[in-house]
Amino acid sequence: MSGNWQHGMPTPDAYWIDRVLYDVHHQPDDLARYLKSADAYLKDIPLPDTLKAAIRDNEIGDLYLAGANPYLLRAHCLGLRMPEADFLRSLRAVAKEPDHG
Repeated sequence: MSGNWQHGMPTPDAYWIDRVLYDVHHQPDDLARYLKSADAYLKDIPLPDTLKAAIRDNEIGDLYLAGANPYLLRAHCLGLRMPEADFLRSLRAVAKEPDHG
């Protein structure tokens, strides 16, 4: 098994983050349910509360460091109409941190 861009081995958390990002933008009705209440949508997803909050609050840099697929992150931001400047600012903020594992 190969690693991903952040971890030597993809983690279960990275899987669930990617699953949420994919489902919200590819499964019928999921985007509407997510937009209605992200907290309710994420309630039964087996992720720590900090990662659920990162998804809900569009903390792109934190999600990237947690192993989220960069293409799914980008698609998520486009799907939510997140401004490009906010997307880049979040990634650049974590790029300045000294050690990511």
